[in-house]
Amino acid sequence: MQNTYLAKRASLENYFNEVSSDAWDKLTSNEPVSFVRQLVREGRQKMLLAILDKLPQDLKGTRILDAGCGTGVLSRMLDERGAEVVGVDISDKLVELAKNRSRSHRNIEYFSGDMNEHSFGNFDYIIAMDSLIHYNAEDVMSSLADFSCRANNSVLFTVIPSTFALRTKLRLGKYFPKSERSPEVVPIDWGKLHQLEVHGVKASLSKVKRIKSFFYVSEAWELANI
Repeated sequence: MQNTYLAKRASLENYFNEVSSDAWDKLTSNEPVSFVRQLVREGRQKMLLAILDKLPQDLKGTRILDAGCGTGVLSRMLDERGAEVVGVDISDKLVELAKNRSRSHRNIEYFSGDMNEHSFGNFDYIIAMDSLIHYNAEDVMSSLADFSCRANNSVLFTVIPSTFALRTKLRLGKYFPKSERSPEVVPIDWGKLHQLEVHGVKASLSKVKRIKSFFYVSEAWELANI
């Protein structure tokens, strides 16, 4: 796991720092974007709300890890419910954007680094929205097993479901202009997720919701501690 995870992490760090920080700045703002990115924006917003629906309205007294926090959209929503939030992202440029946008939010700490870093400690909830989707299945399983050990209540995460239609769209996506492309995503068959017990995970796995549009397809799942 370690070699493939580290190699992918390095390529993502370069992509989000050197290629797409401006694009993600716009995507996660209210600025006008292209048709493709508007569909992605709308899909991400629906997924954010689906994840938030799985959490208590009042999060006072809870500590939450926003793993792959990007520009801090979810972190700020969690803060507004009263949570103490640790936002971590591999891109220092996105973390700086998050800090700038969160100046009025007093209960968020942002860090540039690896979302799997143990020094951040344990949490009541760990949320990994669209931050595992670029890794292969074994690396995803290993990260989820690690998250599960560090989450008191549950881990909420998203994956790209493996379907024929989606695999076809991903192949077609290679023909779009480079400015419209995201880094490669890795679809995962739902059956793979049910093999988490091989990694020693004892938590209960359940699907939360699938969000589907032509340019944004993602499934949210929950690993709830038994």
